[in-house]
Amino acid sequence: MSVETSVDVEVIPPAVMFSHFGINCDDANKLEDFYTRVLGFCISDHGMINKDTDRIIFMTRRPREHHQFVLAGGRSSEFAPTVGETGFKAPDLDALRQTKAAVDAEAEVSDVVAIDHGISWTLYFRDPEGNRCAVSVETGHYVPQPAAWPLDLSASDDAIRAATEERSEATPGAMSRAAWRAEKEAQFRAENRLTDEGPETGNATPDFERPYDPNRILVQPAENAVAPPQIAQSHCGFKVADMDMMIEFYDSVLGYAVTDRGNMPAIGSEPAREYAYLSRDPGEHHQVILVSGRDMDAPTSVNQLSLRILSLDELRRMERELEAHPAIGKLRNTCHGNSFSIYFPDPEGNVVELAVESVWYVPAPHGAPLDLSWDDETLLDWAENHVRETPGFMMRADWKQRAREQLLANGHLEAEGLVSDVA
Repeated sequence: MSVETSVDVEVIPPAVMFSHFGINCDDANKLEDFYTRVLGFCISDHGMINKDTDRIIFMTRRPREHHQFVLAGGRSSEFAPTVGETGFKAPDLDALRQTKAAVDAEAEVSDVVAIDHGISWTLYFRDPEGNRCAVSVETGHYVPQPAAWPLDLSASDDAIRAATEERSEATPGAMSRAAWRAEKEAQFRAENRLTDEGPETGNATPDFERPYDPNRILVQPAENAVAPPQIAQSHCGFKVADMDMMIEFYDSVLGYAVTDRGNMPAIGSEPAREYAYLSRDPGEHHQVILVSGRDMDAPTSVNQLSLRILSLDELRRMERELEAHPAIGKLRNTCHGNSFSIYFPDPEGNVVELAVESVWYVPAPHGAPLDLSWDDETLLDWAENHVRETPGFMMRADWKQRAREQLLANGHLEAEGLVSDVA
């Protein structure tokens, strides 16, 4: 499949940051059990979609994000997933071994394989519906990707490090990860791809408050959860049919640079495929991975790739750019209370969200039509009046503080300091 994506006017990269990822699935209840009980996610909200026939489940381990990962029911399991991977980071090899022990104990988890990529030590596995997950530990080296060597996690840390260092030194183009970051920092700054976190959008001094129910658990772990693996969500990947076209779109429209591209050899049951690694953050080699082999007859497994955008004016600008783009379908503008969002299908039908975070919180799912033609004052006054009458309302800062307290108390706060663009 090939879609013409060129536009008459060059698009300035929007000020966006990677926020979260969601997948369409068949049995949301089964996957909820796996991601909460085994990988330690906590439920932040849930509800019904598709005319109240299927569940949508919002999950997090990071108090900065109301949801890092979303499960949406309603996709038939007769189709193979189009998700390439949901990516996580771990702080060290012991945490990777802990994760391997957890997934090895699950009868419905398959295709568990450990790989040395030179740039990372990575554990791959498939969740109970066959969606691929990857948990990685950075090595301190940069090796042009894709690269793949066997990894024996039963070996000592010293033996694993020595083998990786030897392989890296023998690979053309290898350098230290610090040198690679410095190189990408200069490149991304010159290309206007860097996004610095700005002030939160909305009315910073609201004149209202609502009592907080101290008995309400904002982030609920699985009832039978054990100590979760030390991981932090970091990236996502999905399969594409037209690699060149999709790279051009994510680069020219959303500002993602290709950091590496090439053919990944077969890993476990995953056949050899072409990979393109994309990032806007010099601290992250990849935030999005495009993987060849998409079956366009199968509905997408990507429920949402969500990018935080830093101002309403920037959201309006992107609304104009997207409406004029020949490969983009109908936009859906929504005020969630928690955010002001534009949803749109990318050229292969994967849903992308651009969201300006508000200073409020209301339970999700929640949505009202959003009219971006209103000026900021009118829009914020309307939204404030709307959310203050919504049951469960509180200030977003209060939600984050209380969510952090609860994640710490129940032992499910994600491993911190692993993902560079998260405060």
